[in-house]
Amino acid sequence: MKIPLLVLLSATLGLAQSASRTWTSTDGRKIEAAFISNTPEAVKIRLANGSAVEVPLARLSAEDQAFVKAQAAATSSTSSALREWPRTISLADKPEVVIVREDEAKKEFVYRSPHYEFVCDSKLGSNVVREFGRMFEATYELNCQLPLDLKPTPERLREIFQARLFTNKSDYMVAGAIEGSAGVYMSGKKALMVPLSSLGVRLVGTRVTLEQNPNAQDNGTLIHEITHQMMNHWLPVLPTWFIEGSAEYVEMLEYNSNGKFSLIGLNRQVKAYAENMSRGGKTFTMIDLEELMGLDGRRWSEALGRDGMALENYGSAGLMTYFFYHLDGKGDAANMIAFLREVENAKTDAESENAIKKHLLRERSFTQLAEEVKKALRKEGVTLEFFPPGKNAPKSAAP
Repeated sequence: MKIPLLVLLSATLGLAQSASRTWTSTDGRKIEAAFISNTPEAVKIRLANGSAVEVPLARLSAEDQAFVKAQAAATSSTSSALREWPRTISLADKPEVVIVREDEAKKEFVYRSPHYEFVCDSKLGSNVVREFGRMFEATYELNCQLPLDLKPTPERLREIFQARLFTNKSDYMVAGAIEGSAGVYMSGKKALMVPLSSLGVRLVGTRVTLEQNPNAQDNGTLIHEITHQMMNHWLPVLPTWFIEGSAEYVEMLEYNSNGKFSLIGLNRQVKAYAENMSRGGKTFTMIDLEELMGLDGRRWSEALGRDGMALENYGSAGLMTYFFYHLDGKGDAANMIAFLREVENAKTDAESENAIKKHLLRERSFTQLAEEVKKALRKEGVTLEFFPPGKNAPKSAAP
């Protein structure tokens, strides 16, 4: 039995450990252990008692070998935040995809790309998953590399991000999805749920076909929801407007189906976004900023059923996020980055609120901030007006 240096360093420095999983040998024996690292011939795992052992890959089940291969791919492709805002972020090639399990009897088919596990009720094959997997992996790369240093991390006790794919819309709805949605991230289930149709996948009998140009709106919705999943560990500490606005920002960027995001010509992209949110109008009317930045999750959800409110709230959040990323201060997102560094260590709501006042408001009243936002976005080609307060339900309506 060998105890590698990584284990000693982890114990000393308190590094996060991989979640435990069940490993199965070729003769059917099972053991609970966490993945540490691997070589082409073997894998190192940590047992429940803290000791580490090295196991030849040839002695493990095909599913375990596929898992190790996927872990190796994820480790080799991990990206870190850039210091400056990028012009483009793209994948070098289609992501590597391994078949973890294809069980016809249970109708369970599991595939892995470097950072995602796709669990489907129909057989897809690695080549099909590799095609649509580019969007998932490219969105992961984008959220890793933005200078915000978001550190995308799978949910607690998850080894890898998971997407559950549904052949039938009815099964998608039974699982808790929203009517008419192209995909939805459910933090409680620690999974992104997606109907296959949103990925351009069609099943005719047992034959799988993949459309070359799936609905662009579906792509945008999925990119938005993938970003929520990338930021799952931030959700408890961020204000609702920024949870939605940060996902709206990624959605507004130009995305190429080959796995490339372009941030070139951002003023053109934000102008197109504002026009879309105003239903083609020349002026977008934003929510009163004090109201917008004070919305909680319940009030936001209640507004979704009201005519027009979804576009108004989402659009306002997206434009405010764009402002803090590219127009506030020196236009380098320094104030937003400082806010994120402070709020990620906040222990109370009061600490989070103080971080907003300190780094985002910076002694400006909401009226002053609104004038700055209006002026700055006008230079980007976006004309703004503001609703009077009260467009959303009052705070007293929420417990």
